[in-house]
Amino acid sequence: MIHSATRYVLIAAATALSALGQSASPSTIMGAGYALPTPINVAPGQIVTVFAAGVGSTLTQPVYAGAGNLPTSLAGIGVTIQQGIAIPAPILEVRPVSTCGAGCGVITAITIQIPYGLLTVCNPSDVACPLIVLQTEFFVTENGVAGTPSALTVQTDQVHILTACDTVLGGPGTPAGTLPCQPMVTHANGALVSTMSPAMVGEELIAYAVGLGATNPAVPTGQPAAQPVPTVETFTLDFNFHSNALAAEAQNSRTTAPLPSPPIPLFAGLTAGYPGLYQINFIVPMLQSGALPCAYGEPPPPGTSSGGAFTSNLTVSVGGATSFDGAAICVALVQ
Repeated sequence: MIHSATRYVLIAAATALSALGQSASPSTIMGAGYALPTPINVAPGQIVTVFAAGVGSTLTQPVYAGAGNLPTSLAGIGVTIQQGIAIPAPILEVRPVSTCGAGCGVITAITIQIPYGLLTVCNPSDVACPLIVLQTEFFVTENGVAGTPSALTVQTDQVHILTACDTVLGGPGTPAGTLPCQPMVTHANGALVSTMSPAMVGEELIAYAVGLGATNPAVPTGQPAAQPVPTVETFTLDFNFHSNALAAEAQNSRTTAPLPSPPIPLFAGLTAGYPGLYQINFIVPMLQSGALPCAYGEPPPPGTSSGGAFTSNLTVSVGGATSFDGAAICVALVQ
């Protein structure tokens, strides 16, 4: 189960792009991802939102793909990945973005799945690294007319733990998200972990994510998995017991120092029923002595990190070969 809040559009990113859209040429990609990364990094199978200027001028409301296998065109709009050959990307949703009223350029948010099977960038010192790496680009089309290509970097993984501000599942009936962007980490019954419903030490939690890359067995692009499917790559975990801690890169096999092996998830792989949606199952560790309780909308104790609407006492980070991300959650103190 995944909370419906993951369908939200990144209004903040669209706002930053709106001024650029006024002078952009038709069908120009203005940005993609969960902020405004440069360059644009993705992993095979990843769900990502592309912001394009000059397309979708006739859109007045979102258009959704619906359940089942994803199409490669919605409302006449498509996205093509070019890596030796042209590969149409499955689409979950196209949505008009209006952030500054009349006079702004047309910006359309297009939520797609990056095709599986693309060659990924690797370390040249790796003996398995291919001698020739094909250039990868992507572009938006509308009614068969192609726009300006943009560079795309395909990595083995591009971990992103979903939050209440992400768009990954196109569908109606979801209100706008509010800051801060609460991570999509749930109890076994599907309820979100929060200050009102904290995690318990020893409990198994599920973090929902995108960008974990290839699976074994492989699942066709644009199709939901019939059952949970594990990733090819082994991911590692890092637990930070400081309040409001940021994500941290977990220790991995590339570390040369003689450190203990880092913990790994109970399961990391695709969630059944949703194309490109992954889950990471893990056990909540024992909190360190001196851990602070979580608070909602209250000032933090003296000497601790700044306050806010969402305060955590454990940040769980998930690390892969080329990326990492984390989720700050609340764990109940053991009495």
